[in-house]
Amino acid sequence: IDENSGAGQVVYTATASDTDFNGAQVITFSLADESLGFSIDASTGVVTTNDDFEANFEDAQSQSFTVVATDVAGNVSAQQLVSVEINNLDDTAPIIMSGNTAIAIDENSGADQVVYTATADDSSDVSDGVSFSLASGSDAALSIDANSGAVTLAGNPDADTQNAYSFAVIATDAAGNSSEAQSVTVSIIPSLLFA
Repeated sequence: IDENSGAGQVVYTATASDTDFNGAQVITFSLADESLGFSIDASTGVVTTNDDFEANFEDAQSQSFTVVATDVAGNVSAQQLVSVEINNLDDTAPIIMSGNTAIAIDENSGADQVVYTATADDSSDVSDGVSFSLASGSDAALSIDANSGAVTLAGNPDADTQNAYSFAVIATDAAGNSSEAQSVTVSIIPSLLFA
């Protein structure tokens, strides 16, 4: 069953046979412990997750319950322990690992230069890769490569016009989970002019 899939998921169907009774077999099912996040239909043996089910793969890769079958005379059969495997899903956002300050660049050092490279860690769960974007409000002179995380300054930096650029990077995994925005500042080092 998928992690965090909630209530109402069918995970198992118990069956039993009452071999020492020739009449109609009336067998009821129950769980040895009703507090583990599973419920059982007493007549059909269908086991489903209930509102207490909170399976998180990062906490446990499987969960178990014990089925008990009881015949019409009240005889209890051997109990059956059942394990349910938990599927790991991509449900955790990546974390931006690169810092909030880029290396300062010299003014008049040229247009279209990479001023920062974003990195992210998405190893806390299943990962099919990360893409990068700039948050709204980032300086319009900057763009980011969605795959590499490289941030490029379009124009030639001029400290007299603008002494720093600011932007915020967001990492998004293949499942659509997005990181918190990482604010970054790129300072411009003014040229020294001598008379």
